Amino acid sequence: MLQVELDIFSGRPNPKWILTPNDERKMVDRIQSDPSLVIPASTRVGGLGYRGYIIEVLKDAETRKGANHSSLPQSFRIGGGNNKDASLWLLDTSEKDNPEVDNHLREITDKAIRNPDKEAVSNVNKGLMMSCANSYLTSSTDFSPWNVAPYISSNNCYDFAGNCRYSSYNFAQPGRHSGYTLTFPPNCSNTTTGIQSDGWFNVCQSANNLSIALVIWPGQDFHFYRVCQNDIWCHKPGNTPARNYDNSNNLIYNPQTCDRGPYTQFCGYWYANNSLIIVS
Repeated sequence: MLQVELDIFSGRPNPKWILTPNDERKMVDRIQSDPSLVIPASTRVGGLGYRGYIIEVLKDAETRKGANHSSLPQSFRIGGGNNKDASLWLLDTSEKDNPEVDNHLREITDKAIRNPDKEAVSNVNKGLMMSCANSYLTSSTDFSPWNVAPYISSNNCYDFAGNCRYSSYNFAQPGRHSGYTLTFPPNCSNTTTGIQSDGWFNVCQSANNLSIALVIWPGQDFHFYRVCQNDIWCHKPGNTPARNYDNSNNLIYNPQTCDRGPYTQFCGYWYANNSLIIVS
């Protein structure tokens, strides 16, 4: 069987679905006729928003007739900048049995596939929009602890914001550590309730301030930034590398004014000390 993962979220797990037998055969035929469709699974593309698809070959009790997986890698990527036709076709397969991909998400993804180029957003207002003295800072240039296997695919933006790194799949959700369940869709109110219950405050802490910013993709997802050294903000979009630049490839001096892609709603700043644990 072939599992399709729409690589699009930063905080929430990405939506996944299994191709029908007919679509599975069509996918294999497409790849056999154009092997250039296949991108190594280790390739990390894009930033906030649509980044293509991750395809995984799942073991099933019997091989589906007409679908020969022997030539396929165990996992690989498609889309995220190449071959609009295959990317749009994969998006259409989500309509058949996947409630996680609603019409709004499908429309956003369709638009991103058809029009990958957009006008850059200027980061003109520089400087931290806070008064806290940050004594608990991490490098704004060295992300090697996060950007290697297995950590790169196991941690999301909230893990990175709290500087809590896990070697197995975690994707921390605000409130999980404290027993609060974040309901869908995430918004400023319920996500703030989750992070407050985890131990974040909206006022400066007496020592070792860890400072983060929360933004929302309305109706879809949450995302966090963390201030690092040199007053530069850093973040980790989902299962992609941690970085210090926005969707326009500009250094992030202000998360309120940087290019955040579809995460258009800014919720505020939050603080904790370096003893915070955001997951159980």
